[in-house]
Amino acid sequence: MKKLLFLLLLMPAFCIAQQNDKLLYGYAYGMIHDGSFGGGLAGNVELWNLVNIGPAVELTSFDGHTMIPVFLDVKIKHRMGNWSPYIAGQFGYNNYNVKKIESLTAPSGVQQMTTFNETGKYFWGAGAGIIRHFKYFGVYASYLYRGYTYKYPPDIKINDEIVNISDKLVSTNVFILGVTF
Repeated sequence: MKKLLFLLLLMPAFCIAQQNDKLLYGYAYGMIHDGSFGGGLAGNVELWNLVNIGPAVELTSFDGHTMIPVFLDVKIKHRMGNWSPYIAGQFGYNNYNVKKIESLTAPSGVQQMTTFNETGKYFWGAGAGIIRHFKYFGVYASYLYRGYTYKYPPDIKINDEIVNISDKLVSTNVFILGVTF
């Protein structure tokens, strides 16, 4: 993940170095994610003047705990003069690991306070946005609807009985304002 983050931090230099026939776009943005502020970086390669695809990373939070999604960002856009409306898709992994202490019930009915980890699994996002292009950069706004999956250890024990907790599915709204270069 450190290599991906380093590559994304270098994106502005690669994007600004292009003269004509721009094929690489960088995106830096702030966001409101489930009521919390965050930010992210993405580096997209443009294919056929229609599809932008590439890696992205964000720093945000969920339930007051740090979350770092790493994902593939896809934008299908149509340029109309200085404007580019687009639809977006995101698919990736959610780096999240939080220690939970909850009362769990064993199959025999025994309840006990138990400590276990809630970790991120995969996520997806879909939405739309618009880019306003200027000479060397652009500004954009978008909305995404995201679905996250969180998992739990399969071997939680209460009095030598194994308790299984199902994956947790959570959805949220994401509002983004950023610059593209």
